[in-house]
Amino acid sequence: MINEWQPTTAININALKSLVPVGQEVLQKPVQLSDWVSKELQTEAQGWLRLSEKEWQNTLNDLPTEQLFPLAAFFTLAEMQFSGWQCGDSNPAIWIFRWLRSNKQQPEKEAIKKLKQLTDNRFIPYGSVL
Repeated sequence: MINEWQPTTAININALKSLVPVGQEVLQKPVQLSDWVSKELQTEAQGWLRLSEKEWQNTLNDLPTEQLFPLAAFFTLAEMQFSGWQCGDSNPAIWIFRWLRSNKQQPEKEAIKKLKQLTDNRFIPYGSVL
């Protein structure tokens, strides 16, 4: 039987939190995410890519602010390293950055510049300007 991607209806907060240490590592040094994230978690998290910004905002409200930038780092690099994760202007990192900005919790500009060097997604950090 072939495994098919099934849409996810909600973000598993515990699974999402398990990606925080991975994002923290991404911010420290280059990593190969497949060494850190199981195939099962990759598949589950890939389903979250299709969720709306509103659905993400509800989840982000339930997380400690200090966990959000590492999560943005994870999703930024995951888009580059995992097949089928290319999501352009709907990358969850964008929803995270928007949440941080609206709550006046933006990371330092240098940290954002460093993160942007890990991606060719021109929409990181805040999405389309239009």
